[in-house]
Parts: sequence; structure tokens; C-alpha cells
Amino acid sequence: MASLEALTKSYRAKKAEVAKLRRKSENNLKKTLSLKRRSSSGLISLERKKETLERQLTHIVQLLNQYNAQKESIARLKIAAEERLKHEMDAQDSLKQQIDYGAPEEKTSLQERLRFIDEKISELRVGMKEREAAEARLEKQIADLEKERAKLGAQIKSQVHVKPVLVQQLRSSEKEESVLRPKVQSLIKRESQTSEALKSIEKKLADALAQRRKAKRKLQRAKRKVAKRKAGKRKPARKAKTKARVSRKKAARKTKTRSKTRTARRAKKRVAKRRVAKRTSSKRKTRSKARRR
Repeated sequence: MASLEALTKSYRAKKAEVAKLRRKSENNLKKTLSLKRRSSSGLISLERKKETLERQLTHIVQLLNQYNAQKESIARLKIAAEERLKHEMDAQDSLKQQIDYGAPEEKTSLQERLRFIDEKISELRVGMKEREAAEARLEKQIADLEKERAKLGAQIKSQVHVKPVLVQQLRSSEKEESVLRPKVQSLIKRESQTSEALKSIEKKLADALAQRRKAKRKLQRAKRKVAKRKAGKRKPARKAKTKARVSRKKAARKTKTRSKTRTARRAKKRVAKRRVAKRTSSKRKTRSKARRR
């Protein structure tokens, strides 16, 4: 019995220890799986973000090429316009000299040509101003795109540095998972075996305790039987004593009832005598009154 109790206590402590180790390993496995999921999702998100940034960067590069080409075209047009303006201004100066020093009959035609050249010069200047404004806008757009390209390039570089860290975390978490998962399964199996062994020992202990209680009840019954036998020998004397007590009580009751009935009869007789005496006295009084009349 004592050995079963000690064995039960030992297996309970063993089960508690195994359960503690199992819970600890399960928590470590949960943390490892969580880190693995975060690393994997981080890598997927990183790849998606990288693809998006690369698409944005490609688009920006295309815009930059387009704007640079437009800027070069405007620059060429500006150079051509400046040359034409210079040529027209030279023609204007020569016409002015011809008008000043030429013959009077030629002044009218020369002045018409001068007005035409003046209009052409003004048009060229307006066109040059528009091209300068367009060139300024393009330069601003190109500067903004250059900044955006530099920003995207920095983000892509930072992701390039982050990716190895995530890859390392993923590999380490996968390695730790391969170690922890079998360990958890082994501890679960061990805990189950310990629980089954503990149940078997507890059942044996319960059976032993039941047999012990059964033997104790048998012993108590045997003691009661022995006590009844001993008490049976004393019963006749006790019965005689009780009968004598009962007879004495009955006799006392009878005497009490007899005395009560006697006193009641005497009281009734006294009341009857008093009534008769009252009647006779009242009759005598009535007779004496009749005689006086």
C-alpha cells in the first residue's frame, strides 16, 4: 500500500514535469513559427514592393528620357531662333541705313520690308520666350524626377540590405522548427504514456483502498456481533426490571384515578345536599307567609 502511494506520488511529479517541459517547448515552437511566418511574409512583401519600386523607377527613367529629349529639342530651336533673330536684326539695320541714305522713290518699298522684318523679329522673340518658359518647366520636372529616382534608388538599396536579414531569420526559424517539432511530439507521447501509467497505478491504489475499507467493515461487523452476544446475556435481568417498573407505574396510575373519582363523587354529593337544603328552606318561607295572611 505504501509503495503504491509512493509510486503514485512519483508518477504525478513526473507527469507535472513532463507537462511543464511540453508547454515550454510548445511555446518556443509557437514563437519560432510566428517568426517564420513574419520572415516569409516579409520576404514576399519585400519582393512585391521591390517590383513596384522598379516599375516606378522604369517609368521615371522613361519620363526623364522624354523630358531630356524635349529639352534638347527646345535648346536646338532656341539656337535656330537666335540665329534667325540675329539675321533679321542685321537685315533691319541694313534697311534702316538704306532708308536713311536711299532714293526717295525706294523709301516706300523699303519701309514695307522694314515693317515685315519688325513683325518677324517680334514673333521670333515671343517664340523664344515661350521656349524659355517651356524649358524652365521641363528643367523643374526633370529635377523633381531626379529626386524621385534617387529616393526610389535608396529604397531599393535599403531593401537589398533588409532581404539578407529576413532570409537568415527564415532559415534559422526553419532549422529550429525541425528541432522543436519532433521534441514536442516526443514530449506529448511521453506525457500520454505517463498519464496511462498513472491511471493504472491509481486504479490499483483505489482497489487496494477499497479492499482495505471492506476488511475494516467486516471487522466492525464482527465486533458488533460479539457485542450483541454479550448484551444478549444481560437482557433477562433488564427485562424483569423494566416489567417491575411498568407495573409500579400502572398501580400508581390506578390509585390516582381511584382517588380522583372518589373526590369527584363526594363533591357531587355535597352539591346535591346543598340544593335540597335550599329547596326546603324556600318552601318553609312560603308556608309561613301564607299563614300570616
